[in-house]
Formats: sequence, C-alpha cells, structure tokens
Amino acid sequence: MTSIGNALFGRIAMESFNRLSGDISDLQARISSGKNDPRPSVDPMRAAKLSAVTEQRGAIDRFTENTSLAADRLSHADLAMTEVQKIATSYQQIALRAASDTLTEEGIAGLRAEALSLRTALLSAANSRDTMGLPLFAGFGSEQPFTDGPNGVTYNGDGGRPTLRLNETSTLATGLNGAEVFGSVPSEGESRNMFDMVDDLIATLSLPLQPSRPFHSVKESALFTPVAGRDPSTLSFTLTGPAGKATISAELVKGAPGPLLDAVNAQSIVTGITATLAPDGESLILASKGTIRIGDLAGSATDRKPLATLAPADANGEVRGTIQMLRDTRLSADRMVGAFNDAISHIASQHAEVGSLAALADSHAEVLSARRLRIDQAVAGLEDLDVAAAITKLQGLLLTEQAAQQSFVKINGTSLFDYLR
Repeated sequence: MTSIGNALFGRIAMESFNRLSGDISDLQARISSGKNDPRPSVDPMRAAKLSAVTEQRGAIDRFTENTSLAADRLSHADLAMTEVQKIATSYQQIALRAASDTLTEEGIAGLRAEALSLRTALLSAANSRDTMGLPLFAGFGSEQPFTDGPNGVTYNGDGGRPTLRLNETSTLATGLNGAEVFGSVPSEGESRNMFDMVDDLIATLSLPLQPSRPFHSVKESALFTPVAGRDPSTLSFTLTGPAGKATISAELVKGAPGPLLDAVNAQSIVTGITATLAPDGESLILASKGTIRIGDLAGSATDRKPLATLAPADANGEVRGTIQMLRDTRLSADRMVGAFNDAISHIASQHAEVGSLAALADSHAEVLSARRLRIDQAVAGLEDLDVAAAITKLQGLLLTEQAAQQSFVKINGTSLFDYLR
C-alpha cells in the first residue's frame, strides 16, 4: 500500500486546480469573444473546414476588388464614350452647315474654329485615364495612347483589351482599345480613322482646299490641269460629255501628261470629248459639242489639297473664265456628312459595348456579394461559439472547482490525531 505525503498531495492538488482554473479562464474568454477555440488540436475536422472556407473568402475578396476596379474603369470609359459621341454629332452638324452654298467667309472661319476646338476635346477624350491613372484606350499599354504630330494623330497603343478575373473561371474586359474605337470606323466598305475624318473636314474649311469643289462643269472647251508632283501618283475621275460618261485613270508625273491625254482620248467615243496638249505642257485642252463635266476625283496621295483645276478656255488653251479647283470626292459635303453619320453609329455601338461590360461587372458584383454572405455564414458556423452550451459547461467547471477546493481544504486540514480518534 502506497501512502501520499501532505507535500505531494498539495502539489498534485495545486496542479489540478491550475489546470481547472485555466480551463475556466479559457472558456470565459471564449464566451466573451463569442468564438470557438481556433487551435487545430482542439477540433481537427472543424479546423480543416475553417481553413478551406477562409481561403475561399480570401479569393472572393480578391475577386470583389477586381470587380470594383473593373466597374471603375468601365464607368470612366462610359463617360469618355459619351463625350466622344457628342463630339461626333457636333462634327456631323458642322459638315452639314459647311455644305451650304450661302455660307459666308466669317461663317466658314467660325466652323473651322469650332472644328479645331472639338479636335482638341476628341484627343483629350481618347487619352482619358481611370482612377488609377491608367489610360482607357491604350490596350495593354500604360503610356498615352494618342499623340498629335505633323502627320496627324497617331495611335501608340496595341490591339489588346485589359481584363480582370472576376471569378475562378472567367475574366472581364475592362475597356476598349483605341484602334477599335477611333481607328476602325466602317464607312463605305472600308475602315476609316476618326481623326483622319476630322482632319479632312478641317481641311475643307481651310485654304487651299476650302474654295475647291468635288465637281465642275464647263461648256464646249475647257482647260484641265492636274496637280502632279515629281513622284508618280494616280489620278482617277469621271468625265462626262454630250455622248456619255467614262471613268478616266492615269499615272501622273510632273511634266509628263501623256498617259492622261491618251486615257481621255481612248474614251472619246463614249464621252464625246477630245483632248489635246496645252502649250504649257502640263494641261489638257478638252473640247466637245456640249457640256464637259469632271467629278468623282480620287488621288493616290493622302495630301489634303486640290487634285486639279478646270476652267473655260478657248481652242488655244487661254483661260476665259473662273478657274475652279477640284478636290478628292471623299472630301465632298455629301461624303463628309455620310462619314460622320457612320462615325456616330460606330461610336454608339462601342458605347453600348462598354455599357454591356459594365452591366456584367455589376452582375458579378451581386453574385460575389451573395457568395461572400454564404461564406461568412459558413465561417460563423465554424468560428462562433455555442454560448448556451459553453455557459452550461462553465457552470459545471465552476462547481467542480468549488467542490475540489472544499475537499482539498478538508483533507489538508486532517492530522494524525484525527485518525487516532
């Protein structure tokens, strides 16, 4: 039979009291915080589940932040596209007013000033940035997408679309690239640059192009002078005479009008117009028994300048009236108005796409919010303490502690004389 001395008994009892007191203190702290013991050793299964749902909550938080960034960029893109749409409409109105034959020089100067001001606003809108300072229309680039130079506005971005991941399986484009918005306006079967269209309109309101016209007519005899340079270029136009009309096309080089002369005379039977070389060696003398009309001009050069002149003349090529400059048909009033109609439709389509992307971002935000709520509920179920059960357990521990203390006092106060009695 083994006996226990008072010292050993006291030490064992104190260790037991300390352990019990620690359990009580820990339980009281958990009741105060409302949280379960997070240590995996307490409940490995619950800890594993908690780790998994906590990781999911972190992912949802990242997706939610991406959604917020996407919504911010798309909101800025929407504002920029609204501004661009207004500018395109203003240019259409300028093109309509510029087509009026009653417009005064002051009126033309006013339209030109307005067009130049709108060009600055358009360039500013194209270089818009989001809250983070990143360009909206540069593709994947971070530099200013559009720069203005001697040859017009140049796009420095790329054809990409920046995206953000909004959930585990899908991403969302956070804007458009400048090549799509400003450089690909579908018009008359081709893609046109909106800034080039603007510069075309401004050129028609400026010298030397402003007094020119897309077509002109002269009776019976005319002096036709193409504008040729040292580098070869192609000039085509529609020549209409008393017999009919034909399309004339020839390569031009300064001082060598021979190919153009041959091209006109090759269609004499169709048009009723003959051509001879003028004394200056550059012009053609056109003759017919009726009206001579030249229109639908198109040059291979992109210079915004007159392509030719047409004037009444005698048989020797002496001018007998007003010399009329002729411009590329793409710079005619009807074509300019039509081009900006196409630009308005294109920008509206791009604007609608931005709105659609913004709606998707909002939809993702709602889904993520619902997922976050469910995850929070799952985390709460694993982390939150069953307070009623914990209080019941605490009461049991307090009673146990009290009973143990009373027993310890009673036993520890007993001596040998108590046993001898």
